[in-house]
Amino acid sequence: MRTVRTTTAAAALLLAAAALGVLPGPAAAASRCTKAACDGRDPSSAGCAADAVTRASFSGASVRVELRYSPSCQAAWARATAAPPGQTLMVEDSGGARSRMTVHQTPAHTQMVDATTKARACLGPADSDVLTCTPWV
Repeated sequence: MRTVRTTTAAAALLLAAAALGVLPGPAAAASRCTKAACDGRDPSSAGCAADAVTRASFSGASVRVELRYSPSCQAAWARATAAPPGQTLMVEDSGGARSRMTVHQTPAHTQMVDATTKARACLGPADSDVLTCTPWV
């Protein structure tokens, strides 16, 4: 009988706390960074991939690159769902923050950058500064 009362009392406290807004909702709990605090962080482990949308993309014969954006984190990253191994995948914001990585297999993604201004995703040969990029969005 004591266990039932304790469990019922705990459940009532949790419901009351949720009703008063004391407990964070699922979206708030998942987003552990926002804006520049997301720079260099992984979108999945930071909880930003859950609400991500594709803002821009480009495709070719063996290439598909997307600029992914999380509204709750206000951060962006590049994702390649098809790209030859050895290519450089990059995301940059208009303030100059960048994240680059070498594609070994797809899908692949970069770390995040602040996306409160504009951002773009790029892909190109590892030994070249010539990259193909999405538009700035």
